[in-house]
Amino acid sequence: MQHLLIVVVAAIHLLAMNLASAGPLYCIWLRGLRSPASEPRSGLGRAMAWLSLAAFVLGMATGGVMLLFSSSSGFLAAVGRFPDRAVWMAGWELLFTFVCLLVYAMSWRKLGGRPLLHAILPMLATTNLLYHFPPLMAVLGKVAVNPNWTSVEIIDRPAFLSLMFEDEVLSFSAHFFLASITVAAVALFMLHARYYSKGDGGQVEGKKVVSKAAVAALIASALQLPVGIWILVALPSQGRGMLMGGDLVTSLMFVASMGITFVFLQNLAVVAFGDIQPSTLRRTGLWLIVLVLLMTATLRATHATHADQSTAQQIGKAVEAGPPRLMRLL
Repeated sequence: MQHLLIVVVAAIHLLAMNLASAGPLYCIWLRGLRSPASEPRSGLGRAMAWLSLAAFVLGMATGGVMLLFSSSSGFLAAVGRFPDRAVWMAGWELLFTFVCLLVYAMSWRKLGGRPLLHAILPMLATTNLLYHFPPLMAVLGKVAVNPNWTSVEIIDRPAFLSLMFEDEVLSFSAHFFLASITVAAVALFMLHARYYSKGDGGQVEGKKVVSKAAVAALIASALQLPVGIWILVALPSQGRGMLMGGDLVTSLMFVASMGITFVFLQNLAVVAFGDIQPSTLRRTGLWLIVLVLLMTATLRATHATHADQSTAQQIGKAVEAGPPRLMRLL
């Protein structure tokens, strides 16, 4: 039961941070940088701005819950390998992103006549999140699961910049960026289905907006296929072996997630070709949620097994080193 709860919270956290990261980019597109946006586009952009802010707050809250669950698995020890200054800087970066998103949402109408100035805030927010936190979370996750993943004892800025370009970290960052584009597009579907699907003007303009967002999500999701192969190759041999048949449950979840990926791509293609019925948009969002839940469960299963093996190896080394030390004491 606790494992299922952790998977659900982790999936909510990922979806929320994906939306908070790429949602502002869709806001800039909806608002435009030159001519004033039409009322449907402006309404969608304003709603997306507030939704991105709410997603960021939800992501931080669920991240805190995950921190409580992960305290015994080495996450706090992984954080301890970063200098105190780096931890404080991460907190300030999160606060900076929150302020940018809040001011942006609140100033939507006031800065409506200055689109270039208005676009600075969401651009700062999204670049700050996408540059700093996917690689940071990847490094923390790797060190938490396997403290010997890197031989660097104190992960200062130069060491972190070096670790950012490790295949396991870089592939995860690319996956997170593409997933953010897709999740934010599906969130835009939901906004249109709920608020702007009625009325002839809203339907005509909304069809163009939703179809273009679906094309962006379709391209990003298709690119996930080679990125997924990259992630698979970069995984440790134990985790890769589990996915390739080493563990029946993990392998079945992995195969199921691949199948649902193609179903999700098919639904995106339907929306991209102009089917923006609320039922179609909601069904696409539902498939995305199922996909994220399955992939989160699969990833946690591989990490848990690798962590157990790392712990067993550490205990084995301690046992082997124990008798000589005991003999010396005697």
